[in-house]
Amino acid sequence: MNTEVGKVYLVGAGPGNPELMTLKALRILEKAEVILYDALLDSSFLEYFPSSSVVHYVGKRAGQHSATQEEIQELIVRYSLQGKTVVRLKGGDPFVFGRGGEELLTLRKHKIPYEIIPGVSALSAGSSGAGFPLTHRGLSRQVLIMDGHTVLQEDTDWKWFAEFKGTIALFMGTSSIVQISKNLVDNGASSLVPVALVENASLKNQKTTVTSLGRIIEEGLSKQSSGPGIIYIGPVVHLIGENPELDFQGFASQGEEV
Repeated sequence: MNTEVGKVYLVGAGPGNPELMTLKALRILEKAEVILYDALLDSSFLEYFPSSSVVHYVGKRAGQHSATQEEIQELIVRYSLQGKTVVRLKGGDPFVFGRGGEELLTLRKHKIPYEIIPGVSALSAGSSGAGFPLTHRGLSRQVLIMDGHTVLQEDTDWKWFAEFKGTIALFMGTSSIVQISKNLVDNGASSLVPVALVENASLKNQKTTVTSLGRIIEEGLSKQSSGPGIIYIGPVVHLIGENPELDFQGFASQGEEV
């Protein structure tokens, strides 16, 4: 019986396109004995899994949870205590809304050796794919990342958010963006502040919708696909330029040049 504890790798797979996986992530994946993977966006990821590996799909999508976070952590611990090399393959970066911190604490609690392999986050992949930067001299010197699931439930300083001089990136926020927009405008933000919704970042079916806080308050902001989306709020969205593939959701009608 193998009494040696195996090593666990928390690996970021990138935003969805396998070509954005790092070389180190690929090298680690190729030697994995056990793989616990998220709802990765491109099925070709499976081609990189060793045929000898034990593979568990533990991905989570809204309303379609296949495993709880506690169950995932139990699997990680169980296989590592069996001496296995375990790869926890997570979409994006493990530490950007990936719950990698919880898994890290579990590994430390059980004194299991580990390594963190960072990945390309949808935070940067979404804006890059849409054609605008997160930061830009004269427009944005800082980036604020918000969780749309909980920001409306917390004691949020909306006046501070409304006066934020930078780019707001909103993960998991399409269901709450109307109320968030109202809160920002009610606390002093201009209704003309541009907003971009990027869906399926890095994939061939990526879609970008450009609008504004005021237009969202009036008409909402709906996703065009079932894939994940990230919302960007701030003047850098102006730099997106004209693109016939984009859906400018009434933005130009407000007298703003995109």
